[in-house]
Amino acid sequence: MKLFHAFFLLAAIALLPACSSTKYLKDDQYLLRNVNIKLSTDRTFSEKGALSDQLYSLMPQRPNSYLFGIFPVKLWLYNIRYKKYQQDTANFQLTSKVVEKPSLLDTAMILRARKNMKDFLRNSGYFYASVSDTVKIKGKKAYITYKVATGSEYLIDEVTYDIADEGIAKLIPKLNEGSLLNKNKAYSNTLTGAERNRLTNVIRNYGYYRFSADNIDFELDTLDKSYFRNLENPFESAINFITLKKQKKKPTLNVKVIVHPTDDSLEFKPFTFKNVIVIPDYVDTNDLRNTALTEKEVNGLTFRYRERYVRTGILDKKIFIRPGNLYSQADYNQTLRQLNDLGIFQYVRMFIFANRQDSLNRTLSCYILMNKNKKYDFGTNVEVSGGDLYAIGTAANVSVTDKNFLKGANELTTTVSYGIELGQNKNLDVPYPKQFYLFSQNIGINFRLTFPKFILPVNQNKFSQSSVPRTVLTAGINSLDRYQYFNLVSVNASYGYIWKESAIKTWTVKPIFVNTLHLRNISDTFQTRIDNIPAIRNSYQETFVEGESVEYVINTEGQHRWRYAYLKLGGEEAGALLSGIKGIGDAIGSPFSFTHARYFRLDFDARQYLLRRNSSLAMRFYGGIGIPYGGSTILPYIKQYFVGGAYSIRGWRPRVLGPGSYYDSVRQNSSDNLFIDQAGDIKLEFNAEYRFAMIKLFSGAISLNGAVFTDMGNIWLARKDDKLPGANFEFKNLYQDIAVSSGAGVRLDLGGFLVVRFDWAIPLKKPYINSNSGWVLKDIDLGDPDWRQKNVNLNIAIGYPF
Repeated sequence: MKLFHAFFLLAAIALLPACSSTKYLKDDQYLLRNVNIKLSTDRTFSEKGALSDQLYSLMPQRPNSYLFGIFPVKLWLYNIRYKKYQQDTANFQLTSKVVEKPSLLDTAMILRARKNMKDFLRNSGYFYASVSDTVKIKGKKAYITYKVATGSEYLIDEVTYDIADEGIAKLIPKLNEGSLLNKNKAYSNTLTGAERNRLTNVIRNYGYYRFSADNIDFELDTLDKSYFRNLENPFESAINFITLKKQKKKPTLNVKVIVHPTDDSLEFKPFTFKNVIVIPDYVDTNDLRNTALTEKEVNGLTFRYRERYVRTGILDKKIFIRPGNLYSQADYNQTLRQLNDLGIFQYVRMFIFANRQDSLNRTLSCYILMNKNKKYDFGTNVEVSGGDLYAIGTAANVSVTDKNFLKGANELTTTVSYGIELGQNKNLDVPYPKQFYLFSQNIGINFRLTFPKFILPVNQNKFSQSSVPRTVLTAGINSLDRYQYFNLVSVNASYGYIWKESAIKTWTVKPIFVNTLHLRNISDTFQTRIDNIPAIRNSYQETFVEGESVEYVINTEGQHRWRYAYLKLGGEEAGALLSGIKGIGDAIGSPFSFTHARYFRLDFDARQYLLRRNSSLAMRFYGGIGIPYGGSTILPYIKQYFVGGAYSIRGWRPRVLGPGSYYDSVRQNSSDNLFIDQAGDIKLEFNAEYRFAMIKLFSGAISLNGAVFTDMGNIWLARKDDKLPGANFEFKNLYQDIAVSSGAGVRLDLGGFLVVRFDWAIPLKKPYINSNSGWVLKDIDLGDPDWRQKNVNLNIAIGYPF
C-alpha cells in the first residue's frame, strides 16, 4: 500500500503542472502537444525506425520536452516566471534552454514540414512519396499526425561513363574500382554525392590538380517507363506500384556519369611537383622567406627550421609528396593525416601553388607548415564504483606524457595509480560508520613508450602507407594488498606493434610479453584456503608468464548514421618458448629450475549499437576461454576471468559470482570478512541496454539520461576441482549456471566529456539455487527493506558499461 500511495502522489504532482501548461495561451492559440509520423514503407523494421527519425528531424516545429513523456518541466518553469520571460527574451535561461516557452501550433510550419519530408524522400530515391497531415484539437492542445507513404525506392541497374577527355577516359577501370553505384543498390542523391567526391579524388590521384567535383554530373534514366507515363495520374502510378509490389520487384534506373570541362583550361592537365618545403617549427609567414633558418635536403625534401625540434628522418617517412611525382590527392591526405597523428604539432597546414613561370610544364610547389605543440601532457582520472550496499571503491590515475621523447615523435607516458576498496559487513547492530573496513588497496606505476614506426625485425615496406604504424613498449609494477590476508605483486612488460589495416580495422601484435607474480605476507587463514583448495593454490602461486598475443578490432562507428558495430578478437599463448628452453637445458644436462605458466587463451567482444533520435539499443556478447596445458591446471591470477560489478553483471558485486554454480555462503557472509576473488578459466556474458534521453539543460551541455538493462553470464573452471563443486564448465549444466540480473539506471552526461552513472540491479536468476533452475522472480519484493538490502545492488561508475 505504501508503494501505491507513493506512486499516486508522484502522479498527482506530475499532473498539476501539466494542467497549467496552457495557462497563458490566448483564445486562438494551441499548445503543440505531440507530433506523430505514421510511416508506410518497404524498408525493414530497423531501417523503418531510422527513416522515421530522419523524417522527424526535418520538423521545423516540435513539441516541448516532457520528462517521462508526461511532465513538461522546462515549460512549467517558464510559466512560473511567464511575465519575466515575456519581457526579457534574451534571458540566459531561455537561450541556454533551461526553460522553454510554449510551442504553439503553426499551420505554416505544417506545410513546410510536408515539403521537407517530400524533398528528403525524393533525394533518397523515393520519387513518388506522398505526405498528408491531420490536426486534432483537444482543449487547448494540438496533436499532429503525418501519414507518409514512401512507395518503392529505385534501384541502380547500369552505370556508364561519358568522359570528354581521352586521358581521363583511360582511367575508367580505375574509376570502377570501389564504385558506390553498384547494381541493385538503392539510389539516393546522397549516394551520388559521395560517388562524385570519390571519383574526384581518384582522378586527382593521377595528377589532375585543377580537377574538381564541378566537372562531374549524373544523368538518370529510368528503365520502368510506366512510372513516368502519366505523372498527373496518381491512380495509374499507384496501380504500377502495386503491380511491382506483387511481383516483389522494385523500379530501376540507369546512371550516366558525365565528366565535362568548365571554364578552367587546365582542369584536364596533369601537374607535377617541382619542390616540397617543410618547416617543422613554423611561426608566421616571414618563415617562408627567412634566410636565417637552417636548411637541409633529405630525399628531395627541403627542410627549414630554427632548431631541430624533431628529427627530419621521422618526418621524411611521414611525407608522401615528392618532387618529380604527379600530384595525388591520396598522397596529400595521407601526409596530412600521418603528420597530425604524430601528436607533436598544434596544427599541420599544406599549401600547394601552381608555378606561373613554369606554366608549360605545369609544376607545383608545396609548403608543409607545422606549429610546435606543448611537449608535456598531463592527465588525471578518478573513478568511483560500488558493488552494492556492502562495498564501495575509488581509483585514481595520474599520468604525464612526453609527446616528443628524444626528439623522435615518441610518446613516453608514465602513469601512477592508486585504488582503495572498502567492504561493509552485514552486522546491523554495529554503528554504521564502523561497519566499513579496508577490503583492499592497490598501487602501481606503469610506463608506455610508443614509436611512430615499426622497429626491427618488421619491414614497413610490406604495409600500406595508410597503416599508421606504431611500436609499443610497456613496463610496470602493481601491488594488490588484500588487507590482513596477502600481498600480491605483479611485474609486467611487453613489446608489440599496432597498425591500421583500414579506417575500421586495427591490428595489435605482441611478439613477447612477460608477467611475474609474487605472493607475500600470507595470513594463516588464507594459507589454509591455499592448502585446502587446489584451484586457489594454483591461481595464486608464484609464477613466470611469457608469451605472445594478437588482437584484431573492427569498429564501424561513424560509418553509418543509425547503427554501428564493434568486434574484437584476441588470441594469446604462453609457455611454449620457455618450455622449449627448459627442454634444451634438460637435454644438455643443465636443467633450469623455475615455474612458468602454460596456456592458450582466446577472447572475443562483439557489440551492436542501434541508434534512434532520442534513444539507442546497445548489445554486447563477450567472453573467452583459457586452456592450461603441459602440467598447468589453471590460469594465473592476472589472466583469469571475473564477473560482477559496474561493467559486467550488475546484479552482483565484483568478483563474488561463480565459478559456475559454486557458492560458499559461509565464507562470503562470515564475520571474519575473508573473501577471495571468484575467478575462472572460461567466461560468457551477454548484456543488453536500452538508453533514452530524459532532460537536457544549457542547450544540451548537461543532460540526464536513463537506461534499463539485462545482464547474464558466468565464469567457469576449465578443469574439475572436487573442492569447488559445480565450478567447472559442463554443457549440460549451462542453463543452470547462467546468472541473470536486470535493472535501471540514470546517467549524468556533462557535455560528453564525463558521464557519471548510477545503476540499480537485482538478481533474477541465481545459479547456486537449485530450485526452479535458479529463477527467483517469485521472491522479488521491492517493498520489503530487508529484501532490498540483500538484493538491490547499486553500481556507481564513470562512463558507460560498454
